[in-house]
Amino acid sequence: MKNFKHNLNFSKEDASIKGFQEVIFSVSNFERWVDFFTRVCGWELISKKKSSDSLKQLWHLDASVNIDEAVLRNPEDIEGFVRIVQFKNIEQRQIRSATNVWDTGGIFDVNMRTPEMDSWYRELQDEGWNGVSDPLRYVFGIYDVSEVLMKGPDGIVIAFMQRFSPPLVDFDHMKKTSRIFNSSVMVSDMKISYDFFVNKLGFHMFFQTPGLDRKTGHNVIGIPPNVNQDITVPIDIVRPDINNFGSIEYIHTNELKGKDCAEFAKPPNLGILMYRFPVRNADAYATTLKERGLTLNSEVQTLTIEPYGQLKAFSVRSPDGVWIEFIELIDETETQ
Repeated sequence: MKNFKHNLNFSKEDASIKGFQEVIFSVSNFERWVDFFTRVCGWELISKKKSSDSLKQLWHLDASVNIDEAVLRNPEDIEGFVRIVQFKNIEQRQIRSATNVWDTGGIFDVNMRTPEMDSWYRELQDEGWNGVSDPLRYVFGIYDVSEVLMKGPDGIVIAFMQRFSPPLVDFDHMKKTSRIFNSSVMVSDMKISYDFFVNKLGFHMFFQTPGLDRKTGHNVIGIPPNVNQDITVPIDIVRPDINNFGSIEYIHTNELKGKDCAEFAKPPNLGILMYRFPVRNADAYATTLKERGLTLNSEVQTLTIEPYGQLKAFSVRSPDGVWIEFIELIDETETQ
């Protein structure tokens, strides 16, 4: 079986950046979230311990802060993990507290697949989760899907999706849910977001829609049904490697303006905290980003992050406050 580090290794054929290795959730009740992913979602726990002190420097935190961490994955997957972190000895607030879908700033949701939407939706409701709307089946480009946005503790939203056609590839081992394969960000300006993700980070455009011709009635993102047809919702989906998974979907609601949460999208606040992408050469990529006009949020540093071992890591933040880390494996010791 491929080990937990497999996706962090690069072959000659790989792009210089891969889809996200993990998404980090900052939570108020550590064991509740571990239980949710293991008992409810059918994932497995692969690491559970206190973080190294060097992580506090990467995250701009005082030495007095303690951080518990747990890493979970859908069995057999080598990417799309979730890292649960709980901060202690420091004040917190929810990143996207009391928000509507169209409020901007931070990470809005993560996307996971499910093989059977109706029974899964009822199970989530029994666990205390609530939908932005009921599941909706619709056609998105070539994709025939059913989707629902579910709100859970700590302001965390997970979008669950069942694909009807075309057939899924590389999800045959999915039982109750899949790995994380996509994540959405509500942005204040599509052109500025395009410049950041495509021109600055060098991500590839995977899908675009101007979001026109919306119909009256029920919709996934909870716009009131009687005005849904009057709202345009452009969407871009970008990937660091066009042939890989791990995409970011940035969205803007042209006619709906809400509050902005970007300033709160950082440790130690609660919610979907950040992405981690594997990169072939952290120093070289960081230099490239500076040459393209970006200011790094955290400079390149060496630290130990379980279950991978020794890494180089640095971070940037998007115009809407999304914290993105790039990690390079430099310790080749096998982790089982």
